[in-house]
Amino acid sequence: MKGVDRAALREKVALFPTGPGVYTLLDARGRVLYVGKAKNLRARVRSYLREGDDGRRFYRHLVAALADVECFATDTEKEALLLEHTLIQRHAPRWNVKLTDDKSYLMIEVTTHGEWPRARLVRARGRGKRGTVFGPYASARAVRETLRHVKRWFPLRTCSDAELRQRTRPCIEYEMGRCLGPCVRLCSREDYDAVVQEVLLFLQGKNDTLLPRLEARMREHSAALRFEQAARLRDQIQAIARTLEGQRVAREGAGDQDLFAVAAGEGVAAVLVLHVRSGQLTEPSSYELRGDLPPAELLNAFLGQFYRPQRYVPREVILDRDVSDRALFEEVLSERRGAQVAVKVQVRGERRALLELARKNAALLLSTGEEKRRVVDEALSGLQRLLGLRRRPRRIECFDVSTLQGAFTVAAQVRFEDGEPVPQGYRTYKLRTVEGQDDFAAIEEVLERRLAGGLERGDLPDLVVVDGGAAQLGRALSAAHRVGLPPQRTELVGLAKARPEEDPEAARGYERVHLPRGGAPVLLEPASLECRLLARVRDAAHRAAVRAHRELRRKSALRSGLEEVPGVGPKRRSQLLKRFGSLKGIRAASLAELEEVVPAPVARALQDYLSRPR
Repeated sequence: MKGVDRAALREKVALFPTGPGVYTLLDARGRVLYVGKAKNLRARVRSYLREGDDGRRFYRHLVAALADVECFATDTEKEALLLEHTLIQRHAPRWNVKLTDDKSYLMIEVTTHGEWPRARLVRARGRGKRGTVFGPYASARAVRETLRHVKRWFPLRTCSDAELRQRTRPCIEYEMGRCLGPCVRLCSREDYDAVVQEVLLFLQGKNDTLLPRLEARMREHSAALRFEQAARLRDQIQAIARTLEGQRVAREGAGDQDLFAVAAGEGVAAVLVLHVRSGQLTEPSSYELRGDLPPAELLNAFLGQFYRPQRYVPREVILDRDVSDRALFEEVLSERRGAQVAVKVQVRGERRALLELARKNAALLLSTGEEKRRVVDEALSGLQRLLGLRRRPRRIECFDVSTLQGAFTVAAQVRFEDGEPVPQGYRTYKLRTVEGQDDFAAIEEVLERRLAGGLERGDLPDLVVVDGGAAQLGRALSAAHRVGLPPQRTELVGLAKARPEEDPEAARGYERVHLPRGGAPVLLEPASLECRLLARVRDAAHRAAVRAHRELRRKSALRSGLEEVPGVGPKRRSQLLKRFGSLKGIRAASLAELEEVVPAPVARALQDYLSRPR
């Protein structure tokens, strides 16, 4: 706390309440360093103003950066627990344990509220999800595999509602026997509803009901000499039986459970979660946490962030060690589930066997993660040595530009930390000052905007990689100089493939790294860890730029097709696209169909405009 008035901080803390609440520790720029909760706010925050150490390795760094404190009093410890986790998610403080997997989780929805239901992937339950929802699933791979089985063995439609309305003949899915053809009324509503019920039974895991139903239909087809349909049902029954057998039964009669095990190493920990749903062990989830807390405290911090509002809460949560907030977790999770939830530590029988399985795999996850970190550390140290960097480039950002003859020019930024992509750090930039095809000016504009904003926010990478050679790097350095970027804070390099006409090593896949000091570029061997890491970062930036460029062209094509039609603004454009799916679908629609979406004069003007030769 160099330069900070400790006496003033003590006076401020002396006014804090002695009840429960949440406190935030701030640095000199007002950024949140740490969020914590306490039974006694005043006593807990005072501990950060005393001399000494509390045993946590990051404690001295935290106290050294501490410049201010704030608090928020709550009525109960439960409210403090919920508020603490909300603030951690909002501010992502440097010294808190963070569960970075903050996406909403995939589920399968059967749109039973519609006329012709279909199975589709959805995220967290929300508005517009009025069908029957299954999940959330433990992983995206598990849910996509389940949906693949549904689409292969149950002939439901896969087309969107807009496609269903405008189709005049069945698609190839019907020809392959994977759809009953409801779009052109090739099946009755009763036959289609029977398939929907079978899908619901499959997703509910009610094989004791589903398989006899399918076997009875197979015998009916066979008795009526419809052998092709009977053979298909036979194959369907065998496939479903194999799928259900592939799911390991955790315990006869068991309900829903989540089992947690943690393995801790030097500054890092691995948490493994086993999910039991309807007595079946599904695919586990694994997480890596950074921090120097004891395993029990790490698990305590992890649990609060794991059970966010959109996540399913089982009736039992089983831990491999006790945590300080176990009673609070029981209370909060029971409220969220709407029924009693038990958070247990001491278990016997098959629960204990599953917990040992989780412990074993958490330890394995930790050991493999340590090996992966060793490889990344070796690559980062190698880059520092080969490129003469002042520090190891733990945080790397790469920039690339994509254009089509000077049109739809867009730039992309990707971020990697410790060798792994950080999607939250991905950005796309539309050019503001550059006209025509000038990649060099585009790089200069984008780098100036990024570095100026980073200096203002205190959010800069260790290394900036520009996709290009000495010319692109020179323009990037001009931008850095113009915004006053200290060279010791962030360093810049250019990355380009070796050219055959300039370098005999090009055929072997060498990469050239251009340095700010000039001179001959550094050649990286294609098999080296350093080359593979930088190439991975550069390729990610290239993919992001191309994706953004294509999206810009797609939106422009839609606008150019409709924006000149009188009476068609953004709202009606959106309504037309929702109804007909694409510009091609709008063009193929009849006047009567267009009038269902927009007024008759607008529909006539739209049809007239789209029918003109181009």
